[in-house]
Amino acid sequence: MAPPRMLPAWIIGGVVAAVIGFFAAGLFVSKTDPVPQTLKTLAPFSLPTSSGGTFSSEQLAGRTVLINFWATWCEPCRKEIPLLMAAQSLNRGSLAVVGIAVDELDPVRRFEDEVGLDYTSLVGKTEALALMQRYGNPGQLPFTLVFDRQGRLRYTKTGEVRSQDLDRWLADLL
Repeated sequence: MAPPRMLPAWIIGGVVAAVIGFFAAGLFVSKTDPVPQTLKTLAPFSLPTSSGGTFSSEQLAGRTVLINFWATWCEPCRKEIPLLMAAQSLNRGSLAVVGIAVDELDPVRRFEDEVGLDYTSLVGKTEALALMQRYGNPGQLPFTLVFDRQGRLRYTKTGEVRSQDLDRWLADLL
C-alpha cells in the first residue's frame, strides 16, 4: 500500500489518464454521417413507365401532384389503388397521380391489367428506393407524397391512404 501522502498523486494521475484516454479514443471512433435533410419540394426524376417509355417529373409542373410508392406484394398498397384511381378520375384536370412501383416490371403489368390502373405508372426498384429516401422514408410501403402547384411538399403519409386523407388533402390544394 502506498504511503498516505502519495495517495492523492495516484488518484490525480488516474483521473488524468482516464481523461486523456477518453479524448484519444474519440479520435479513433468512426463518426456517423449527419442525417441528410429531407426534401421539401418535388425532386427532379426520370423513371421508366410500365409501358416502356420514360417519364420525367418536369411533366408535372404547375399541377397538384400525388406520388404513391407501392409494390404488387404490398397488401395495403393494393387496397389503396382503387381510391387513387377514383381521385385521378374526379380531378383529372387539376391532379396528377403518379404511382411508382418498387417492384419488377412483369408483376406490375399483370396487376395494372387486373385492376385497370389508369394513372401514370412508373417502375424502378433501386431508383424508387433512392427517391423515397430523399423524402425521409427508408423503404416502408405504401408511401404517399402530395405537392401543391408550386411543387412544395404539403403532405406525406406512410401507410395506406384512406378516403378521409384524400378528401382533406385535395380540399386544401384544389
